[in-house]
Amino acid sequence: MEKLDAGHLLLWNIGNVDLYNGAYYARRSIIQSSEWEKAKMTIENIDRFKENLKNSPMPKDMTWWILGDNVWADFSTPQGYQLSDTLRFAFASLFNYDLVKINNEYIQMIEIMDAFAYPIIMGYASEEGSFQSVARQYYSYSNFIMPEAFHTFRNIGVHAKLLYRLWRIRYEILMVDNSINSDEMRDIFIRKRVDHLLCYEGTDITEASLKEYRKKLDGKLKDMQKEIKVFRENSLK
Repeated sequence: MEKLDAGHLLLWNIGNVDLYNGAYYARRSIIQSSEWEKAKMTIENIDRFKENLKNSPMPKDMTWWILGDNVWADFSTPQGYQLSDTLRFAFASLFNYDLVKINNEYIQMIEIMDAFAYPIIMGYASEEGSFQSVARQYYSYSNFIMPEAFHTFRNIGVHAKLLYRLWRIRYEILMVDNSINSDEMRDIFIRKRVDHLLCYEGTDITEASLKEYRKKLDGKLKDMQKEIKVFRENSLK
């Protein structure tokens, strides 16, 4: 093999450095472009969801928001469905209990929520950024829609249902975090609705018991994130 003199060796090393730097910045450019696209998709998706909600039949007064924005049961389960009477009857009253109108609105709202959830579940939009922006709206509307979505309209809204289950856990984590150091908050959010918690065992609510429960919720969150990842991978095959 021909030996390189010092000058050629220097040029060879410089060439390698240039190739390395070129690959590094190319990768970085791709990553930054991907992050920019994801941020853009996230903002557009949030704006579209907010705009679609303006056509919802839900009254805009605070009574409805307070009703929906509470620690309700997990409506993906049969036990949760049994605890949804108040929400389902309230929703039906908006249409004078006309079953055709009620079902049409359920389908429309599930489609709106599914369109919003799709890019999040598939990884095209930021899940955490979306949660920070519209979690309360999504959660509140979900509490009126998801009991029937899971148990009557089972074949539509798969992305909306996955996002509901994920954000239902996140929402409960927020409630528990707010209640750990405040006995008043424990009374407002937890003690009166302990039967609606995802997996709390027992009825005694204390700071110590909520700290332990918080760890359990972290485990459920990780399990749900893994389920979504598997769903995403299978969908892209």
